Amino acid sequence: MSNLLDNFGASREQNKFICYPEAKPKLSNLLDNGASRERILTSSMDSTSLVYLSFPNANTKESSARLNWVDWMKAIGIGLIVYGHFFSLYDIYVYVFNVPLFFLISGFLCKKESANRIFWKKIWYNLVIPLLIICTMNYLWSGFKGYFLSSSHSLPENPLLFYGKLFIGIHGAVGTFWFVYTLIILKIVLQYTRTAYVHIVWFLLFLFLAYIFNNYDYEIMGKHPLKIAWSIPNTFVSYPFFIIGHFLRRWKDNLSCYQANIYTFYWIAISLFIVFFCGHNHKYVYLYICGYGDNLILYLLGGLSGSVFIFLISKLLEKFHWSIIADVSIGTTLILGFHMHIIQIIQIIRHFFNIPSFADFVFSIIIVLLFVPIIRLCKRYAPIIMGKYRIKTG
Repeated sequence: MSNLLDNFGASREQNKFICYPEAKPKLSNLLDNGASRERILTSSMDSTSLVYLSFPNANTKESSARLNWVDWMKAIGIGLIVYGHFFSLYDIYVYVFNVPLFFLISGFLCKKESANRIFWKKIWYNLVIPLLIICTMNYLWSGFKGYFLSSSHSLPENPLLFYGKLFIGIHGAVGTFWFVYTLIILKIVLQYTRTAYVHIVWFLLFLFLAYIFNNYDYEIMGKHPLKIAWSIPNTFVSYPFFIIGHFLRRWKDNLSCYQANIYTFYWIAISLFIVFFCGHNHKYVYLYICGYGDNLILYLLGGLSGSVFIFLISKLLEKFHWSIIADVSIGTTLILGFHMHIIQIIQIIRHFFNIPSFADFVFSIIIVLLFVPIIRLCKRYAPIIMGKYRIKTG
């Protein structure tokens, strides 16, 4: 088999084969005629592509190599999340796609588990525990700040009330971690939905419910329940991107194989134009209050176009294999949970020194980079806070 590969322009290196582009069609025929392909991953490496193969009766192990373009998408995406929370210049265009992008990526990386026991273990260790830890830390810091760093010396919220709100996903308790709470619901829906037809029903039903939440209101004892910042109804606006991302898993190899070319820049310009068009023609997209702006079509179109834009940018950047990007990708949970504290400090500094708003873009990058050493420490000593607890399937 090694000789055959050499004849087709490939060279063997342990369990990897470097396949030159001109050899790909012939190598594909070879695979079709006897090679059992478990997985193919490609990444730009000058003029070559790295292809992982497995062959019958071969003692090879499937590579666990990360998809560098996905790391770039997550790193850019979390930077845009941070920038959006500055509420700065042109943020309305960022809000068109920054959160939908993350739900799409989450769906792309999510797979249904064959055993429900494993599914619930992963939900618990990878999402619920980080949510409890980070929200509790934010609650304690808020109480400390309110009592010791405020002239009012206000007492913290009753713990029972706080955890009650946390349990049902009220924004006052979960904060920016509403995303994780909503993601838990989305994963449960995915795990227990058996057919694509049911997903279509969910897709249409959730968009209808999102429309109801955005266009109708009623009052109960002076309260407006449809206007509460609540993680559960946020599922309605998040599900379309999550399930689109999940179905894109079928084209995972194709997306990984995609090589940036001159037409990539045309598509970047087109997708960016659509984002600006959507942002200019409807309201802010505030997913944390189940808000899609004021036009469902523009919401979906803008979110998908922005995701395409970031995908194409990431494909241009994927040749840069920087450990710092992988760390940011792994640590998006930490950045999401704690970045607001740093933003508050920067806002005070910016106001004191009268720093213009366009500097917020630089501040966003700085905030993300500040988390890198923290991520590395947590990855080594406390991975559970980032949801990286290893689940044994055996």
